[in-house]
Amino acid sequence: MTSMRLSCLPVSFFAAISSGEMPLGEWLDFAAELGLDGVECAPPLLKPLGPATPAEFRRMAEARGLAISNFTAYSDFSNPDGEARERGLAVALENVAIARDLGAPSVRALTGQQWPGVDLDQGVAWVAGGIRRMAEQAERAGLRVNVENHTKAFTWTYFDFAMRGDVFLRVMEALRDTPVGVQFDTANPLVSGEDTLGLFERVRSRIGYVHLNDVPRPGVFEFVPVGTGVAPVREVLSRLRKQGYTGWVGIEEASRTGRNGFRQAVRFSREALGAAD
Repeated sequence: MTSMRLSCLPVSFFAAISSGEMPLGEWLDFAAELGLDGVECAPPLLKPLGPATPAEFRRMAEARGLAISNFTAYSDFSNPDGEARERGLAVALENVAIARDLGAPSVRALTGQQWPGVDLDQGVAWVAGGIRRMAEQAERAGLRVNVENHTKAFTWTYFDFAMRGDVFLRVMEALRDTPVGVQFDTANPLVSGEDTLGLFERVRSRIGYVHLNDVPRPGVFEFVPVGTGVAPVREVLSRLRKQGYTGWVGIEEASRTGRNGFRQAVRFSREALGAAD
């Protein structure tokens, strides 16, 4: 059976790469040194926020033997302002095109923010409608859209509309008749004081991408190197293996502990993947 492949999203380096303090090639060299199979791309690494076009990012990664595992994009479908939602849809459709140009097999969708005054039923309808449109374009491009059980994007004012598991499940149920999958994050349920494995069991059949992340304790919006906190990473990987998952596993390194944090996370994740195999 094919093993899961290991990738990384360098959240801890976003600011340095975006500002030019760390050349993109330096991060990709480090990713290759870590022995990763691939890297994730995200908007802070691409123009206009970052240094590269999608084609340049792909070329630089592939030159180092690294695949592009995912375009970890941002989308907001829950804004009560109709014009803002239309702009959000346009961005989401552009994200599909960027993922295609990167050569990524998948693109992340987020539901949007917890905008004040948005009725839950109305919000779910807006979110599901927007993601459905995104998925239709992705299917034409040969890509898969995966919705993340998410907390908060760095540019956002509010936490994710579907941060609570019950809301996330409502969104996914509204997309039941589509090929939309789940980008499952091991730490985000804990941020809202919920159970990672409980949500995993509800969405396991639809998981198309995995983010390994970790928190020091439940109920805090703070991340630590994978393997040093309380997220049930080993158990998630073991359950994925038992159900035959052979897709990408991406370390979301957001601990801001420098290169040692990356080394710790990769070492733990590789060992945990080996144990799952």
